[in-house]
Amino acid sequence: MAPTTVLAFVLALVLMEFWAAFVHRNVYHGRLWFIHRSHHRKRRDGLFETNDIFVLLHAAGAMAILFTGLAAGVDWLTAAGAGVSVYGLLYALIHDGYIHQRLPLRVFDRFALFRRIRDDHLYHHTGDPHAHFGLFFWNRKPAGTGSRFRRRVNVE
Repeated sequence: MAPTTVLAFVLALVLMEFWAAFVHRNVYHGRLWFIHRSHHRKRRDGLFETNDIFVLLHAAGAMAILFTGLAAGVDWLTAAGAGVSVYGLLYALIHDGYIHQRLPLRVFDRFALFRRIRDDHLYHHTGDPHAHFGLFFWNRKPAGTGSRFRRRVNVE
């Protein structure tokens, strides 16, 4: 495998965190709040929420990049599409599956890293304007907030 292919995969995987944080803050909490709001409310019965439309849109984009690379025989583009896809899979498992308990993944509670990601993300759900909008790299709650914030979170 060529170094450019590996680099394209890793760059796409890492840059997706920054793209996701940007879109989350500026689009989902902006013009598309009427859709994203379903994610910040207490979970209702049913498997899906309106916010899940974003999963489908991002998956379609990732598949377009991946399949364009495959069809054109452009290895770095295929690798970039794979990196975007892997990010989406990790995000779905950690964010939706573990943090918001849409999948039985409480086993992740055994690991401090996953507990930290969960707590930091749930802090975002308190509505503090200083909370970060990323998930993996830079989603740290401001100093001095402690763990008491979890009682104020409006989601499960």
